[in-house]
Amino acid sequence: MIKLVANHSYAVEVGNIIRLFYGKVQIEVINQEALEMNQSFFQVEGILLHSILKSDNSSIAVRASITSKETIMEYSEVFYMVSEKQKKEAVKLTMYKLLSKLLDKRFPWGILTGIRPLKIVHELMEHGHEQNYIIETMQKSHLVSSEKAKLAVEIAARERNFIYPIDQKTVSIYVGIPFCPTRCHYCSFTSNSLKTCGNLVEDYLTALIYEMEQTHAVMNNYKLKVQTIYIGGGTPTSLNEEQLDKLLSKVFELFGSSMVEFTCEAGRPDTITEGKLRVMKQKGVTRISINPQTMNDETLERIGRAHNSEQTIKSFELARKMGFDNINMDIILGLPGEEMRHLENTLEAIKRLQPESLTIHTMAIKRASIIHGQSNIVKQQGNTSEMMRNTAEYAKQQNLRPYYLYRQKHMIENLENIGYCKPGYECIYNIQIIEEKQTNIAFGADAITKTIFIDENRIERQGNIKDIRLYIERIEQQINKKFKLLEELYK
Repeated sequence: MIKLVANHSYAVEVGNIIRLFYGKVQIEVINQEALEMNQSFFQVEGILLHSILKSDNSSIAVRASITSKETIMEYSEVFYMVSEKQKKEAVKLTMYKLLSKLLDKRFPWGILTGIRPLKIVHELMEHGHEQNYIIETMQKSHLVSSEKAKLAVEIAARERNFIYPIDQKTVSIYVGIPFCPTRCHYCSFTSNSLKTCGNLVEDYLTALIYEMEQTHAVMNNYKLKVQTIYIGGGTPTSLNEEQLDKLLSKVFELFGSSMVEFTCEAGRPDTITEGKLRVMKQKGVTRISINPQTMNDETLERIGRAHNSEQTIKSFELARKMGFDNINMDIILGLPGEEMRHLENTLEAIKRLQPESLTIHTMAIKRASIIHGQSNIVKQQGNTSEMMRNTAEYAKQQNLRPYYLYRQKHMIENLENIGYCKPGYECIYNIQIIEEKQTNIAFGADAITKTIFIDENRIERQGNIKDIRLYIERIEQQINKKFKLLEELYK
C-alpha cells in the first residue's frame, strides 16, 4: 500500500509517475491531517509519499519525499514558472527524480505517461522551434532519453507532410467489427468469440449499415470529404465471404468516392481465404494487415492464437498472389516466454516476406485481457528495450522508416508502439488518428467518434455502446448522439 499526501490538484498525475516505479500498486491519496490521526500506518508494511507545492507570483517550490520502515529521502526544486500546465509538470518531475534516485531506475519516456508524446513535439514545431531545441527540451523538461527524443522529432517531422494543411471538412472513417474466431490472451479490445456470439453477426451488420447510412446523409449535408477508411476490430475477416462482401460494398458505396486509402485488417491468418481477399480487392481495399504477432509456434499456442507461422506465410503469399501490394504486419515485443532468439526468428521470417510496413507493439497487461491476473507468467526478461533497438536496426536495414508512434498504459519497460514503412507506404489513417488533427467518424459497437475543434484546441467524443446486443437495440439513440456531435462542429 502507498499513501500519498498532496497539497495540490495533481495527485492523479503524480500517481502515474509512482506507478512507473512500483507497477499497479494501490495508491491512497490522503491529507496531512488524516495521516497524523493514523498511528498504525508504519506498524505495517507501507510507503508514504509527499508531493508538496508552494507558489508565489513568479516561482514555485516543489518537494517530493518518501518515508518507509527502511527509507527516508526527499528531493526539492524551485521552478520559475506560473502556469497550471507547468505546475503539473513540476510535481511530476520532482517525484520522478526522487524515485529514480532511490530505486536507480530510469524510463525512456521520462515523465511522459500519456498515449501521444509526439503532441508536445508538434506543438513546439508549430511555435517555430528548431529540431535541436525540441530534442533538448524533451530531455530537460520531460526527462526523455536522447534516443527517444530524436525518434519523436524524426517521426513528427515526417507526419507533418500528411497532417497539414488541416481541412476541417476532411474526415476519416472507422468501422468496427467486434468478432474474432477466438480471444487472444493479451487482447483488451472489444472482441467477441464467434463460438458464443456468432448468432449476432447478421443483426449486428444490419444495425451497423443502418448507422452508416443515416450518418452518411448528414455528412452529405455538411459536404464532408472522406480521406481514409479503416475497417478494424476484432477481426473483420472473421466474417464469412458473403458478410464481408455485404459490409465492404456498403462502405465503399457510402464513403469511397473521395478516399485515398482503404485499410481492412485481416489480422488473424486463420481467417484469410482466397474468396475474402478477392472481395476486399474488388471492393476497393488498398491496404491490409496480416498480423502474426510472433513467428514462433510455441508462443502462438501460449497466447491463444489459433494459427501457426506456416499459416501466416501462406496467407501473406496468397495476398500477394491476389494483387495486394500494400501489406502491414504486426508483431509484439515482450510476449510471455520470448527472448531475443525468438525475436530474431520472427524478424528473419518477416524479412523473407518483405511487407510494406511493420508495426511493433510492446506487450501491455490490460485489465480486460485474459492474461491479466496471470501476469506471473509474463516474465519481464529485462531485455525488451534491447529488442526494440534491434527491431529498429532491422527496420533500417529493410528500408522501413518510422512514421507514427503511440503509447499505452502498463507497457513493459514503459516503451512504445511504433509503425515502420517503406517510403510512400505511410498509413495516413494511423497518423491522423494518433495526432488528433482530423475528425474521425466511427461506426459499430464501442467505436468512438472524435470531433476536432481546431480553433479551440478541443476534442469531443461520442462512444457507442460496447455490448453488441445493446448496440443493436439502442442504435437510434447512438445515431442521434453522433448527429448532435457533428452538428456542434459543423453548424
